[in-house]
Amino acid sequence: MTQKIRAFLLVSPAMILLVVFFAALTTVLSMSVRSPAGDFTFANYIRFVNDTHFLGYLWRSIRVACYVTLAALIAGYPIAYVMSRGSRRFASFITLALAIQFFSIYVIKMYGWMLMLGNNGVINRFLKYIGLTETPVRLMYNELGVAIGLFASALPLMVFPISSVLQNVSSRYEEAANGLGATPLQAFFRITLPLSAPGVVGGAVLAYVFCFTAYLTPSLLGGSIFKMIGNLIYDQAMVGFNYGLAGTAAVVTLLMSLLVVFGINSLGNRLLPGGTR
Repeated sequence: MTQKIRAFLLVSPAMILLVVFFAALTTVLSMSVRSPAGDFTFANYIRFVNDTHFLGYLWRSIRVACYVTLAALIAGYPIAYVMSRGSRRFASFITLALAIQFFSIYVIKMYGWMLMLGNNGVINRFLKYIGLTETPVRLMYNELGVAIGLFASALPLMVFPISSVLQNVSSRYEEAANGLGATPLQAFFRITLPLSAPGVVGGAVLAYVFCFTAYLTPSLLGGSIFKMIGNLIYDQAMVGFNYGLAGTAAVVTLLMSLLVVFGINSLGNRLLPGGTR
């Protein structure tokens, strides 16, 4: 009996969190199908899919999240590979640098990027100093600034899962492949990359969901010019007090996230050795 009580006490915090999560999710779903008078209706969904303005927010968020995730994968995989194959001191240094960047206060981090990307920021001052430009290059309050901020924040989310998987992939597999006549590239694409697919999938899911649902980065680096689906949800709920449409946008965002996550997992299963092809 004592063991059952201990087990219940151990899992009870997680159960409470799950209950709160599903209660909040149910509330959002309920608001999305309720009219201001309280009647059941799909009017909010019909308005959302027929309004090009709202669909523009959705498509913009999907597009930015996709190419930022791809960029994070291209830049993050080599970092993770070097961390797993390099010296322990170098791996510790990279881990510390990424951890500081990731766990620093998000608002302060975004303001740091604003100081870097602004018209009178560090980058524009440097470009003027070396004579590449006379007028400031617009690096902020547009899609480029938002993408840079999202990329910097998503990079650790990509590196850490891949690195943790690569640390369990022995370098002897590559050595054996090289001994059998495979080139380093052949050994990488046929052995290392498929074996690291779980880390790639995990990192891609984390990075994509983070970028797709971002609110603060578009608010600070995009301003009122470049907004994403998270900004639309906030504006409808907190500015326009249109909770029905805000709930609809939130549900659509959740469904699109689940759809992309399912697609990434399916692709990852195909990359795994012996996976479905």
